[in-house]
Amino acid sequence: MIFLKIENIREKIQNRIPGPTRIQHYFSVLIPLIEIDGETHLIYELRSKNLNTQPGEVSFPGGRIERGEEFSQAAVRECSEELLIPENKIELLGETDYLITPFNFIIYAFVGKIKVNSIEEIKVNNYEVEEIFTVPLDFFLNHQVEKYAAVLKSEFDQDFPYHLLPQGEKYNPRQGDYQIYFYRYQGRVIWGITAEITKSFIDILKH
Repeated sequence: MIFLKIENIREKIQNRIPGPTRIQHYFSVLIPLIEIDGETHLIYELRSKNLNTQPGEVSFPGGRIERGEEFSQAAVRECSEELLIPENKIELLGETDYLITPFNFIIYAFVGKIKVNSIEEIKVNNYEVEEIFTVPLDFFLNHQVEKYAAVLKSEFDQDFPYHLLPQGEKYNPRQGDYQIYFYRYQGRVIWGITAEITKSFIDILKH
Protein backbone atom coordinates (compact mmCIF):
# COMPACT_ATOMS: atom_id res chain seq x y z
CA MET A 1 0.00 0.00 0.00
CA ILE A 2 1.17 3.52 -0.81
CA PHE A 3 0.34 6.40 1.55
CA LEU A 4 1.11 10.00 0.69
CA LYS A 5 0.57 13.12 2.75
CA ILE A 6 -0.11 16.52 1.23
CA GLU A 7 3.49 17.62 1.79
CA ASN A 8 4.70 14.58 -0.14
CA ILE A 9 2.34 15.48 -2.96
CA ARG A 10 3.58 19.08 -2.94
CA GLU A 11 7.18 17.90 -3.37
CA LYS A 12 6.24 15.80 -6.38
CA ILE A 13 4.26 18.39 -8.33
CA GLN A 14 5.25 21.95 -7.34
CA ASN A 15 8.33 22.20 -9.59
CA ARG A 16 7.22 19.75 -12.22
CA ILE A 17 7.10 20.95 -15.84
CA PRO A 18 3.75 19.91 -17.32
CA GLY A 19 3.50 18.21 -20.69
CA PRO A 20 0.84 16.66 -22.90
CA THR A 21 -0.58 13.27 -21.95
CA ARG A 22 -0.86 10.22 -24.23
CA ILE A 23 2.24 11.21 -26.24
CA GLN A 24 4.31 8.13 -27.06
CA HIS A 25 6.91 9.56 -29.47
CA TYR A 26 8.60 12.92 -30.01
CA PHE A 27 9.90 14.09 -33.39
CA SER A 28 11.64 17.19 -34.75
CA VAL A 29 11.72 18.49 -38.30
CA LEU A 30 13.59 21.30 -39.99
CA ILE A 31 12.01 23.65 -42.51
CA PRO A 32 15.11 24.30 -44.66
CA LEU A 33 15.38 27.62 -46.47
CA ILE A 34 17.77 28.36 -49.32
CA GLU A 35 18.31 31.43 -51.50
CA ILE A 36 18.20 30.79 -55.24
CA ASP A 37 18.91 33.79 -57.48
CA GLY A 38 18.01 36.11 -54.64
CA GLU A 39 14.69 34.38 -53.94
CA THR A 40 13.89 32.37 -50.81
CA HIS A 41 12.86 28.75 -51.38
CA LEU A 42 11.76 25.93 -49.08
CA ILE A 43 13.52 22.59 -49.57
CA TYR A 44 11.42 19.43 -49.57
CA GLU A 45 12.42 15.78 -49.69
CA LEU A 46 10.81 12.97 -51.61
CA ARG A 47 11.08 10.06 -49.22
CA SER A 48 12.77 6.90 -50.43
CA LYS A 49 10.58 3.99 -51.44
CA ASN A 50 12.78 1.85 -49.14
CA LEU A 51 11.24 3.39 -46.03
CA ASN A 52 8.49 1.69 -44.02
CA THR A 53 6.57 4.90 -43.26
CA GLN A 54 5.25 7.20 -45.98
CA PRO A 55 7.50 5.87 -48.77
CA GLY A 56 7.51 8.12 -51.84
CA GLU A 57 5.81 11.02 -50.03
CA VAL A 58 7.00 14.60 -49.62
CA SER A 59 8.42 15.61 -46.26
CA PHE A 60 10.83 17.87 -44.41
CA PRO A 61 14.09 16.51 -42.99
CA GLY A 62 13.38 15.14 -39.54
CA GLY A 63 13.05 12.18 -37.25
CA ARG A 64 12.74 10.92 -33.73
CA ILE A 65 14.37 12.86 -30.90
CA GLU A 66 17.09 10.84 -29.21
CA ARG A 67 17.43 10.54 -25.44
CA GLY A 68 19.15 13.60 -23.94
CA GLU A 69 18.88 15.56 -27.18
CA GLU A 70 17.39 19.04 -27.47
CA PHE A 71 14.50 19.35 -29.92
CA SER A 72 16.45 21.80 -32.07
CA GLN A 73 19.53 19.56 -32.04
CA ALA A 74 17.46 16.68 -33.39
CA ALA A 75 16.14 18.83 -36.25
CA VAL A 76 19.64 19.94 -37.25
CA ARG A 77 21.10 16.43 -36.89
CA GLU A 78 18.40 14.84 -38.99
CA CYS A 79 18.76 17.50 -41.69
CA SER A 80 22.53 16.97 -41.75
CA GLU A 81 22.14 13.19 -42.02
CA GLU A 82 19.48 13.27 -44.72
CA LEU A 83 20.90 16.06 -46.90
CA LEU A 84 24.52 15.12 -46.23
CA ILE A 85 25.58 18.63 -45.27
CA PRO A 86 27.68 19.61 -42.23
CA GLU A 87 25.74 20.90 -39.25
CA ASN A 88 27.72 24.16 -39.36
CA LYS A 89 26.06 24.89 -42.72
CA ILE A 90 22.62 24.88 -41.04
CA GLU A 91 21.77 28.17 -39.34
CA LEU A 92 18.79 27.93 -37.00
CA LEU A 93 16.46 30.92 -37.40
CA GLY A 94 13.80 29.96 -34.87
CA GLU A 95 10.96 27.64 -33.98
CA THR A 96 7.41 27.46 -35.31
CA ASP A 97 4.42 26.03 -33.46
CA TYR A 98 4.60 22.34 -32.57
CA LEU A 99 2.03 19.85 -33.76
CA ILE A 100 0.22 17.39 -31.51
CA THR A 101 -1.25 14.70 -33.73
CA PRO A 102 -4.25 12.45 -33.02
CA PHE A 103 -1.85 9.53 -33.34
CA ASN A 104 -0.04 9.93 -30.00
CA PHE A 105 3.05 11.73 -31.21
CA ILE A 106 4.23 15.32 -31.22
CA ILE A 107 6.34 17.12 -33.82
CA TYR A 108 8.53 20.14 -33.09
CA ALA A 109 9.36 22.28 -36.12
CA PHE A 110 12.31 24.61 -36.62
CA VAL A 111 13.34 26.93 -39.44
CA GLY A 112 16.91 26.93 -40.71
CA LYS A 113 18.95 28.57 -43.43
CA ILE A 114 21.00 26.16 -45.53
CA LYS A 115 24.30 27.91 -46.20
CA VAL A 116 25.32 26.52 -49.58
CA ASN A 117 25.93 28.34 -52.85
CA SER A 118 23.50 26.27 -54.90
CA ILE A 119 21.02 23.42 -54.52
CA GLU A 120 23.35 21.26 -56.62
CA GLU A 121 25.80 21.16 -53.71
CA ILE A 122 23.36 19.03 -51.70
CA LYS A 123 23.91 15.29 -52.17
CA VAL A 124 21.20 13.36 -50.36
CA ASN A 125 21.30 10.17 -48.32
CA ASN A 126 19.71 7.88 -50.91
CA TYR A 127 18.61 5.30 -48.35
CA GLU A 128 16.20 7.82 -46.84
CA VAL A 129 15.74 10.40 -49.59
CA GLU A 130 15.01 9.78 -53.24
CA GLU A 131 15.44 13.41 -54.29
CA ILE A 132 14.91 16.98 -53.16
CA PHE A 133 13.12 19.90 -54.76
CA THR A 134 12.40 23.49 -53.83
CA VAL A 135 9.30 25.67 -53.78
CA PRO A 136 9.54 29.48 -53.77
CA LEU A 137 8.35 31.03 -50.52
CA ASP A 138 6.27 33.48 -52.59
CA PHE A 139 4.15 30.57 -53.84
CA PHE A 140 2.94 29.80 -50.33
CA LEU A 141 2.47 33.46 -49.45
CA ASN A 142 0.22 33.97 -52.46
CA HIS A 143 -1.69 30.69 -52.72
CA GLN A 144 -4.35 29.36 -50.38
CA VAL A 145 -3.84 25.89 -49.00
CA GLU A 146 -6.42 23.26 -49.95
CA LYS A 147 -8.29 21.96 -46.93
CA TYR A 148 -10.28 18.77 -46.49
CA ALA A 149 -11.98 17.32 -43.44
CA ALA A 150 -11.62 13.84 -42.03
CA VAL A 151 -13.75 12.51 -39.20
CA LEU A 152 -12.04 10.81 -36.28
CA LYS A 153 -14.25 8.22 -34.60
CA SER A 154 -13.70 6.08 -31.52
CA GLU A 155 -13.79 2.33 -32.02
CA PHE A 156 -13.83 0.22 -28.87
CA ASP A 157 -12.43 -3.28 -28.38
CA GLN A 158 -14.86 -6.18 -28.46
CA ASP A 159 -14.44 -6.64 -24.72
CA PHE A 160 -15.05 -2.97 -23.91
CA PRO A 161 -16.98 -2.85 -20.60
CA TYR A 162 -20.15 -1.10 -21.76
CA HIS A 163 -21.89 -2.48 -18.68
CA LEU A 164 -19.87 -0.03 -16.55
CA LEU A 165 -21.33 2.99 -18.38
CA PRO A 166 -24.66 4.60 -17.41
CA GLN A 167 -25.88 4.34 -21.02
CA GLY A 168 -24.46 0.90 -21.66
CA GLU A 169 -24.07 0.01 -25.34
CA LYS A 170 -26.14 3.09 -26.23
CA TYR A 171 -23.16 5.26 -25.26
CA ASN A 172 -22.44 7.70 -28.09
CA PRO A 173 -18.67 8.32 -28.24
CA ARG A 174 -17.32 11.70 -29.23
CA GLN A 175 -15.94 12.28 -32.69
CA GLY A 176 -13.81 15.10 -34.01
CA ASP A 177 -12.88 16.79 -37.26
CA TYR A 178 -9.28 16.52 -38.41
CA GLN A 179 -8.22 18.98 -41.10
CA ILE A 180 -5.95 17.62 -43.84
CA TYR A 181 -4.06 20.16 -45.94
CA PHE A 182 -2.71 20.01 -49.49
CA TYR A 183 -0.44 22.16 -51.64
CA ARG A 184 0.10 21.38 -55.32
CA TYR A 185 3.14 22.82 -57.07
CA GLN A 186 4.39 21.86 -60.53
CA GLY A 187 3.17 18.27 -60.30
CA ARG A 188 4.33 17.85 -56.69
CA VAL A 189 1.84 17.12 -53.93
CA ILE A 190 2.66 18.34 -50.42
CA TRP A 191 0.03 17.07 -48.02
CA GLY A 192 -0.80 15.92 -44.53
CA ILE A 193 1.53 16.77 -41.66
CA THR A 194 4.16 18.32 -43.96
CA ALA A 195 1.54 20.63 -45.49
CA GLU A 196 0.23 21.50 -42.02
CA ILE A 197 3.72 22.42 -40.77
CA THR A 198 4.23 24.48 -43.93
CA LYS A 199 0.92 26.27 -43.40
CA SER A 200 1.78 27.01 -39.76
CA PHE A 201 5.08 28.58 -40.84
CA ILE A 202 3.37 30.64 -43.56
CA ASP A 203 0.69 31.82 -41.12
CA ILE A 204 3.43 33.12 -38.83
CA LEU A 205 4.99 35.07 -41.71
CA LYS A 206 1.63 36.57 -42.70
CA HIS A 207 0.82 37.95 -39.23
